[in-house]
Amino acid sequence: MYALGGHARRTVLPRAVRSLGAQQANYATRGRPPGPPKPVKPQYANEVAAKLAADGVWNSMRAVHRGKPKHAAKNTDKYRVNVVSEKLCDDAINYIRPTLARHEGCDLIDIFPGVGIWSQKLNDVLRPRSHILMEPDEDFYKPYLQPLLDRPGTRLLPESGIIWDQLTKVLNPTVLPHQVERKYASHETPQRNDTLLVSINLCMTPKRKFRSFESLAQLVLFQLISSIRPGALFQKYGLVRMLIWAENSEKASLVPRTVQRRKKMSIEAEISTDWVCEVVGGDYDDPAVTRSNMWFRRDDSIDFESTRRTLERMREHGFVMPPGREPHHLQAYLDVEKLKADDVVGATTHSVDRPYMVELEGMEAAFANGEFAKGSKELKRYKALTYLRNFANRRSDRLVGLIDEHDAIAQAYVDAGSDEDKLAHAIRRGQAWTDKIRTFERHFRQSIVLHRDNVHVLRQDPPIMNWDRRYVEPLRASPSEFFPEAPCSLLDVQPKAAAPVLRDIGPDSSRGGDTFDQILRGISQRPMDPVVKSLGSMAPGAGDGVAPHCPSLFDPRRGGVPPGLAGLASRALNEAQLIELAYAWMKWPFRPTYAELVSRTLEESDVEDDEGRQFAASE
Repeated sequence: MYALGGHARRTVLPRAVRSLGAQQANYATRGRPPGPPKPVKPQYANEVAAKLAADGVWNSMRAVHRGKPKHAAKNTDKYRVNVVSEKLCDDAINYIRPTLARHEGCDLIDIFPGVGIWSQKLNDVLRPRSHILMEPDEDFYKPYLQPLLDRPGTRLLPESGIIWDQLTKVLNPTVLPHQVERKYASHETPQRNDTLLVSINLCMTPKRKFRSFESLAQLVLFQLISSIRPGALFQKYGLVRMLIWAENSEKASLVPRTVQRRKKMSIEAEISTDWVCEVVGGDYDDPAVTRSNMWFRRDDSIDFESTRRTLERMREHGFVMPPGREPHHLQAYLDVEKLKADDVVGATTHSVDRPYMVELEGMEAAFANGEFAKGSKELKRYKALTYLRNFANRRSDRLVGLIDEHDAIAQAYVDAGSDEDKLAHAIRRGQAWTDKIRTFERHFRQSIVLHRDNVHVLRQDPPIMNWDRRYVEPLRASPSEFFPEAPCSLLDVQPKAAAPVLRDIGPDSSRGGDTFDQILRGISQRPMDPVVKSLGSMAPGAGDGVAPHCPSLFDPRRGGVPPGLAGLASRALNEAQLIELAYAWMKWPFRPTYAELVSRTLEESDVEDDEGRQFAASE
């Protein structure tokens, strides 16, 4: 203490210095030296997670324990994530149990079962005649799997199911005596095989990169989907269903939720499957779980409509979501529906999630109470945010009006029928609309195109994207239900027979399927371009030589866009249009050879990522 101006003032020291001084005084009083701080004992979801942590395989756990335990397993996969929650497994299986009934008594191939909780639950429900566990870390996981191995028909093979040479050793009559290879000609239709079911755990953290693929899991997912059309791997026994666990961010390539993410792999999945349904997943609306998805969001009204349709399908087929498992997007939809039922709000046609809205709502109450002084920074900030909100609302209203006008023009084209005068009038209206859009600044064009395409892919019957086709809403899973803690998803993949031209693959065929792969690669490189322009970029004259023989591209009743309006974007093509495109290409007399097409589509695409540039092209 010291005197200053007649008042006593206490000297304020930094907190760390005060703490150190207190410790030294305490040690001087007690007479013993300071020791290291005690580590905080981590909490685990259950005994299985605690045992896995004690085994010290995962790097994240080593940091907690301050060094690798002496008894840690050697030569064990340090990337693997295990499902450790029995409740999650029970909820997921009971949720989709009506769809599993057709697999009772089947052969079950279980790849990377790990601790085996999911495997045991599947075994309980399906009672398979044979249960093949493919686990390369046999020494480490066998104690966990022993209760399952004691059951009849269960067999553990120390092989990796994602190394195809090792998988081939299993896909033979010795291991699967009840399965028969089914070789279909291109004109024959492959049949579904419910006597075989595949379960795979591809959950890895951190991601294991492999060549050009972002992760090894992505490569395996790509190969599993690509094996459906040619009937390779498991699909040589027919169309075999697959239940795939994957880290949460891996699902975007198969089940995108916006047209911006609809790339080659997701389109391949759409044409090769009845569904790729997310049964379990992390919270999509939680930025801590999937922060990258914040950059690619659909309008709320589109997502709510997709959710409404899914709930109708669930009620129709008797699917009931376990309480407490509702994902955030479903909770948001139910909240809006409740408000609408109470006549608090009306239906939304277009909304934008603006990050400053929370701040503005807090400032409005203060402004109403007169808490902002004239000329203050707070008042200026409030006025700026108010302007931003009003500007965004006006732009949203204008966007909705333009989309409504677009839809009215398309409907006028349909209503015109064969009346040439009415058709010509509709085409002129469409051209005027397109010319008007070209005059807008780039960002607004982007918003119009994106909203139009996102509405388009949902409006089809059935919807174009697998996310909008889902037969159930995904169950919300917590990262703590996995070990190490990482948000993961369960994908249900049911293959289907693709069109004959897409299955005509190999050197002894017409190369229709191989050619389609290259066409799909080409249009995926230019997703925002109109189809005619995208085709022309792959081969000179292809746009004018192929597109006119695809009437669905210009028929609004079949998912097309009528003449005059800005052409249909490549990323918004539906399955029927893609198949029609494949047939038309194979009939085009000036098509390049397969080798020439490969060389052209493999060239690196130098395309500006501009949502609105298609309006600069003359249709």
